[in-house]
Amino acid sequence: MSSVRAAFLLESPARELVHALKYQGWRSVGEFMGTEMGRRGGAAVRDADLVVPIPTSERNLRRRGYNQAEVIASALAAEAGIPLRACLERWSQAGTQTALNPMQRRANVSGAFVLAEACGDMVRGRRILLVDDVITTGATILAASRALVPGAPARVSAYAFSRTVPMSL
Repeated sequence: MSSVRAAFLLESPARELVHALKYQGWRSVGEFMGTEMGRRGGAAVRDADLVVPIPTSERNLRRRGYNQAEVIASALAAEAGIPLRACLERWSQAGTQTALNPMQRRANVSGAFVLAEACGDMVRGRRILLVDDVITTGATILAASRALVPGAPARVSAYAFSRTVPMSL
């Protein structure tokens, strides 16, 4: 992974925005978040050829009715004029990470993602920007970036709306 960035720290008001998107069904908040990320992203966004959202679990998709990372990524991609593709599939249905320590988080998402068959050629030689709502330990984005390796991207970077402190990969 070449770089990992976040637009905000996960503290007020960013925390409330993330919670509204994830737990209160406020999809429009995610659109706002992605637009702001597109505006604030600088070179991390400008240098990307393809935006790829982190997939959510089937359970969360059924419960929310949307993938919060995809809502954010879609607005970011639109703001930046960069194509968006859901090139990752969630292979395992790893449970929530909120109560896990860093080692448990890594184990929970290890091998959780695979490159979508239709995207193999799409990522080859391209600069991929992975997008998520929150980076805590980096376990999810690290697992996702590893899943892209068979597609031979030129570079994989990650950009989240918010991050905790400290962030470790």
